[in-house]
Amino acid sequence: MRRPLTSDDLDATFFPGQTPDQSRAMARQLEVWAEEPRPAGAEVNAAELLVSAGEQLLRVGDAHAAVQVLRRAVATGEPVEPDARCYLHHALLEAGDVDAARDLAERVRQERPADVDVYLLIGEDYELHGDLRAAHRWLTLGARRALDDAQEADDRTEDAKVREAAHLLRSRRRVRQQLDMPPDDWDLLVPPVDLDALPD
Repeated sequence: MRRPLTSDDLDATFFPGQTPDQSRAMARQLEVWAEEPRPAGAEVNAAELLVSAGEQLLRVGDAHAAVQVLRRAVATGEPVEPDARCYLHHALLEAGDVDAARDLAERVRQERPADVDVYLLIGEDYELHGDLRAAHRWLTLGARRALDDAQEADDRTEDAKVREAAHLLRSRRRVRQQLDMPPDDWDLLVPPVDLDALPD
């Protein structure tokens, strides 16, 4: 039996200069490991292995294969930060299956996730794929949740919650500027974005 995998081992599956063939081979290996019984002491679960496999496939442009692998990750029901469905949503958009991505996002929204990174990832995915209205909706939902969290935070968690809120507010302001929306009260909490500096 293989030794237990650590989070560092999983991080090491991505390395500079990785070729497409190496990425595909690593994806296959991660899928094999995900099917094996989880060794005692392992830090990563099957869902995390499958998410990493899906990311390897996305790296080489094989979005349709990534969708299949990431559906399996979601189906395990095992925890992945912030949510395995965020990665599946990204892959669905990459594969051009916008309707499936929207259905998935709506199911996630109805659950009102507590982790604000869910809103950030889905919102920025929509921005990346040119759906600025959907991006604005998700980033606004996330900003509202993050600002509430920051207000309720104790001394131990306040700094982290404020950073999360600032990240969402910056992304939201960037999207609002692209939509030619006038600044609102939340926009004034963060500096404007130089849209000319954004990558095409």
